[in-house]
Amino acid sequence: MSGWILCTLRQGFVRLLDWGASLLMPNAQMAGVFARKEEQIDESDIDSLSVLPLGILPMQTAGLRNVRMVKDSKNVGTGLIYPGNLHDQFPTMSPDDHTIVRAVAELHSFDVYSLRIALRAMGVKVDNTEHLCLSGSKQQELQSYIRPFTERLVKQIYGSDSDEAGAVTDVSTLFHDPDVNAAREKLKNIAGSLSISLADVPQFLEDYGDIYLSVAYYRSCLDMVRPVIEDFLASTAEIKNHPQMKQNFEMVKVCTRLETKFLKLQEVLVGRFEVFAKSTDEMWANMSAEKFGDFKKLVEDNHTALGGLLCTLTVKMNLWHNKFPTRHVAGPSRRADFIMTDMRQGV
Repeated sequence: MSGWILCTLRQGFVRLLDWGASLLMPNAQMAGVFARKEEQIDESDIDSLSVLPLGILPMQTAGLRNVRMVKDSKNVGTGLIYPGNLHDQFPTMSPDDHTIVRAVAELHSFDVYSLRIALRAMGVKVDNTEHLCLSGSKQQELQSYIRPFTERLVKQIYGSDSDEAGAVTDVSTLFHDPDVNAAREKLKNIAGSLSISLADVPQFLEDYGDIYLSVAYYRSCLDMVRPVIEDFLASTAEIKNHPQMKQNFEMVKVCTRLETKFLKLQEVLVGRFEVFAKSTDEMWANMSAEKFGDFKKLVEDNHTALGGLLCTLTVKMNLWHNKFPTRHVAGPSRRADFIMTDMRQGV
């Protein structure tokens, strides 16, 4: 492939970059079957809001499996190709591949949770696979976010004084005890505590771990971008108060609009996490599998919204941070020019 693919989105653009056959050469697979091996795709791409390696999707066209789709904030680049013209680069591209590419290009985020929802809507089976999960290193990184929820479950089962409460980081390990009798006793305790059948416990633990992992993932994404938002807001305040630049009313207007936009996105995200925290407290006031099911649906119903908002912030703030990694890189004039030419696009 010798070009990029660009698709207009509400929150920016998407483009496909050629990875090169030497980097990713999965075998051809049937539609509906994921076609990559874990070690063939960079973990950072799997964990990203804004990067989608097409090798994790059921692509029948071999060339497409060597490509990744990347969110961009601007309509720029050399050799850009719209999805409707993909056949110019891939004459043998199947209709199914075209459908999948067009569908995922419309997503506001490429995080694994948004992808799960989109692919299920297309009839692509994604349950019980490892292809749309956060990488092991990312899951380990999120343990500090997840631990309060795992401790809460273990304390509910074994009591607040249990030594296991602080030791368990992955609730699925509760039934992986090498001692079969001990594992069975744990399952019985969980089933009795939640008023569910013994057979339903493994699925409950899997769902519990996964849903709180998704909350932890989105929260960590917000925490990572917050310092850059603060830096950006400090820069716009400096620009608006600059003796010369504050006379440029259009620039002041753009700075104010972006300040309002980014603060509002942050406010909505914080509010959503507060709702999750309150719902968690209400759920644990009288825990049951049914109440957890309601909470699980609440979180899943928000996955695409959370992903979209966070992707918008992340793409824009990464753009800003890459240009101005520190406050000493450039003065207010260069920052103002960048805001007018780059930051305002797609917002």
